[in-house]
Amino acid sequence: MRSTTLRLTLLALCLSVPTLHLSAQSFTLPPVTFTGAPTFSQADLLKVSGLHPGATATQADVQAAAQDLSDTGLFSDIRFESNATGLVYDLKPMPPENLLPASFTNFVWWSPAELTAALKARVPLYTGLVPTAGNLQDTISSALKAMVAEKGVTANIVAIAVSSQPGATPSSIGFAIDSPQVRVHTLTLVHASPAMQPKLDTVIKDQTNQPFDTNTTHTSITTALTSAYHNQGYLDMAVLKLTEAPPQVTPSGIDLDLTATLNEGQPYQLFQLTWPGSDIISTADFNKQTKMKPGDMASEAALRQSLSIIAGAYFAKGFQDAKVKAPATFDHLSHHVSYTITVDPGPQYHIHSVKALGLSDEQQKQFDSAWHMNPGDFYDATYLTEFLHKNSALQSLAGYSATYKATSDPDTHLVDLTITFAKGGVLN
Repeated sequence: MRSTTLRLTLLALCLSVPTLHLSAQSFTLPPVTFTGAPTFSQADLLKVSGLHPGATATQADVQAAAQDLSDTGLFSDIRFESNATGLVYDLKPMPPENLLPASFTNFVWWSPAELTAALKARVPLYTGLVPTAGNLQDTISSALKAMVAEKGVTANIVAIAVSSQPGATPSSIGFAIDSPQVRVHTLTLVHASPAMQPKLDTVIKDQTNQPFDTNTTHTSITTALTSAYHNQGYLDMAVLKLTEAPPQVTPSGIDLDLTATLNEGQPYQLFQLTWPGSDIISTADFNKQTKMKPGDMASEAALRQSLSIIAGAYFAKGFQDAKVKAPATFDHLSHHVSYTITVDPGPQYHIHSVKALGLSDEQQKQFDSAWHMNPGDFYDATYLTEFLHKNSALQSLAGYSATYKATSDPDTHLVDLTITFAKGGVLN
């Protein structure tokens, strides 16, 4: 991948020629040294430059060497001159913001440390950091392609900027085998009980025949297995290890067989779920609504559903930053667990403005008559959904759908709500 926004500036190359007479067609190249970039070895810099001290060279060769170094994207400025010691290139490295760490998605024959060592041996100037522009990304991709070919696979290698979420600043340059696909072929579970097998079959189905990613697959499988067990009350369950068999190259892709060794432990029952009550929701109201009762299986899914009752009550009163917690107290001998629920409500938010877009005058009039969350009222995060459901039969809004955006100011705790109506679909 090459950035279209980064402009590499190569300042005017300076050549002092009193001793080499570089204006001549050719000359014997003297010793070559590089200054200003101690991160890189003299041998690697010389290799990238393409120069060979003692060989016949031309002025064009000397200038081409500077260009080759510049083309890597690692240097923002290159100057050279000759002096009593020979030919000297002074290098100015790119600033850190123009470099990103390399990451590797699915080169399943090597560990990260092995990949780093192999690339340092094959790619001069590779240190683990990759410029966002220049040809070093292509050089790394070519080296990876050759390494994979040695495993009997003709692969297409890609380099992409990796971000933690869409639109975020890239955090690394990710190299991956784009084709053939590298995938999870099988997932075998060791020490899984028959009682859990139906739930685990679902996990296995969801996790197999999926693209393999060195950075996420192990976490995804571990999380899915842990969730399946915790939702059945096995709160001590742990994935002891997750291993991969050697990759199998098939006509349709590169298959990986994974094995997870489990420690299930014993299932827990709920001893007590305590909500002390508040002005927002009383203990009695909570106990009426929760389906999690003492003696029940201590399911994390049931606990989350119970906590959502309290969270929803706070959200409905404008406490949109409310954080609901329920730390566990375990009795490991009897395999019982108790939870005491606490809430950090945060500030209460109020409506600053409400705008309805996409409506005719008549539709706006009908909307205004039905809408009852106005400026100054606390912001009920659940109100809009309820409003759309309850008013889906409004004649003038029949055949319309709606989207909304709530913009909250964390300093003033005011919310600007914009609802956009459009023809097509249903209100929900």
